[in-house]
Parts: sequence; structure tokens; C-alpha cells
Amino acid sequence: MNTDRSSENFMVHDIMMLRPEYNRANFILIDRGILCDHNTKVTVHPCNWDGCMMHIAVEHKQVCKHLQQHHGLNTTSPTSDDMQQTTCLWTACLGAHMKLENLPRHMLLSHLGVRWICSTCGGSLSREDAFRRHALERPGCQYAKPVVKYGDGSLVIDNSVVLDGGWSASQKVRVTVM
Repeated sequence: MNTDRSSENFMVHDIMMLRPEYNRANFILIDRGILCDHNTKVTVHPCNWDGCMMHIAVEHKQVCKHLQQHHGLNTTSPTSDDMQQTTCLWTACLGAHMKLENLPRHMLLSHLGVRWICSTCGGSLSREDAFRRHALERPGCQYAKPVVKYGDGSLVIDNSVVLDGGWSASQKVRVTVM
């Protein structure tokens, strides 16, 4: 597991100290792939995994990608030991112990606060597949649309206003990509 965040810490510190105009902005550090994978808007949340300073897109695929690239945890490839266990290192998590493949789902539900709300009955569900099953089985909800809610701390980045260099004056956000 990659827990050495020193190079990221120094990069963020150096950028903020050398470029004083950035001190007036909310400063977020995200992976370059997040902006490339989304055409318009993307919802991000601070990653609080063992001192990580980055923001991650609040989607299962992006959480898996972040865990692999920045924390050395491969949650998508089958291993010879499919019962491989891990402990959640999210700040303030009570040390939940689970199968490695369940970690992204745990993060989305417990730490990023993602909920699927039924537009018809207002039912709150934890996953998209649970919402689809709800819509099929619950009378009156067959034509319901999901409303996805995100937890506190989430931020919507509008790619259309992020200029070269990652500055969004309208959002007062400086996006630094790695």
C-alpha cells in the first residue's frame, strides 16, 4: 500500500506558496483522468484515506481507480485469494474490516454519502442496483427517476469553466491535476 504522500504534499505547498493568487481559491488536487473522463460536470469529494490530499470522483469506477493508482489497492482484479481482507483507513472510520472488493462500495456509502432517492416515493437506497430493483418491485414506482444525493463535502466541478491551468474563477477553485 502506498502511504507516502510527501511528494504530493510538497507539490501542493510549493504551488500555493509560489503563486499567491491561488491562496484566495479553494485548492483541490485531482487526478488528470477525472477531467478527461467527464465532458461537463463531475462531483468530487476529498479523499480522507490515510492522509491523502486528493479529491476523488464520487463514482464506483473512479473510487476503484483512485484506490489502485494512489493507494496501491487493486479492488477490481480477482486474486488467488478471493477472500483477501482489508481494513478501511479512512479518517474517523472505526476500522471496518471487509473484503477488498467491497471497499469502494463501503467508501461510497459510509464516507462519501452517496444515496439514490426515488423521485416517486422518496425512498432512499444505497446503490443504483437497489434503486432499479425498487422501481421494478414497488407499485407506483415503475416510472420513477433516481435523484442521486452526495454527502457533505462534495463539490461539483464544471469542466466547461475550468480554464487551462485548472483555474475556475466562477467557482473560485484551483484544480491541480496529477
